[in-house]
Amino acid sequence: MKTHVKIFDIIFILVFAFCAAFSFVVAGNKKSSGAELVVKTPEGRFLYPLNKNTELDFEGVIGHTKVTIKDGQAWVTESACDNKNCIFMGKLSRPGDFAACLPNAVILTVEGQGEEFDALVD
Repeated sequence: MKTHVKIFDIIFILVFAFCAAFSFVVAGNKKSSGAELVVKTPEGRFLYPLNKNTELDFEGVIGHTKVTIKDGQAWVTESACDNKNCIFMGKLSRPGDFAACLPNAVILTVEGQGEEFDALVD
């Protein structure tokens, strides 16, 4: 049995490939320019823009936690805790990202426009 590729099949494949490529480009180019880093510590709640490079130092329950903001990303670079899970949580850049140093009571979250959800429950 011989199959023939028709012009509409080719057009459909090209349109589908273009839409898939376009969605990858758009998803990869999301900027977090309006996003803010929210840091909660025993001393209070602090807000910092992610588009301004800075190094921050916070006093927690057991010592200091150092946070770096650079190129639209924030991460914990030093902490007084023993296990260093907060450092290994990686870089935060999108609304909804978070890292926590529970022994030191320091919590970082990214808030802003375009907040993404994994799931919604009624």
